[in-house]
Amino acid sequence: KEFKVYYQPKVNLKNYMMTGAEALCRWVHKGEIVSPGEFIPVYEKSQAICKLDFYMLEQVCKDLRKWIDEGKKVVRISVNLSRRHLRNQKTLGNILEIIDRYNVPHEYIEIELTETTMDQNFDSIKRLVVGLRDNGIASSVDDFGTGYSNFERLIGLPIDIIKFDRGFVQNSISNQKGLDIMTGLVDIFNKISKVNFRKSGHFTTM
Repeated sequence: KEFKVYYQPKVNLKNYMMTGAEALCRWVHKGEIVSPGEFIPVYEKSQAICKLDFYMLEQVCKDLRKWIDEGKKVVRISVNLSRRHLRNQKTLGNILEIIDRYNVPHEYIEIELTETTMDQNFDSIKRLVVGLRDNGIASSVDDFGTGYSNFERLIGLPIDIIKFDRGFVQNSISNQKGLDIMTGLVDIFNKISKVNFRKSGHFTTM
């Protein structure tokens, strides 16, 4: 139980209210925090990363259940999912089992994938994302701008949130051409969000 959940808040810059949070895995060993950069790559070399992901999801569900029972206002929490889960057709069922075990309303969970995951196993990704949507669970793509995923494929998925990579944003806004491209991408995703909202009824943009 040395792996702990640290919650990074997501704040609305218009009113500075917390609208969500991301669950970050931190290894607290002998009183010191070990950087994820030291142990996550090791875990990702095997199925151990899948066990860690589900462990994190369970800890999040435990916390949400506790806060709900205490009458506290809760927000949606995003939990990272490794690409290794895509090889397992039971992944969606495993996610639902953990969430429902703690009787957490599905609206408070978001499953986060990285853009580099989109480069492979697209059918598996689509099956998972559609399954999440059908069960009222949000999904997001992190680090957009770092991979080489097919843009047409990406916008064809019922993804709820696109998170632009910080480096990609900084490089884009360094000149007018890049700024125009960034503005165009945001405009495209906003239009997609409106279409998907009408389809799913629970689409969210950030």
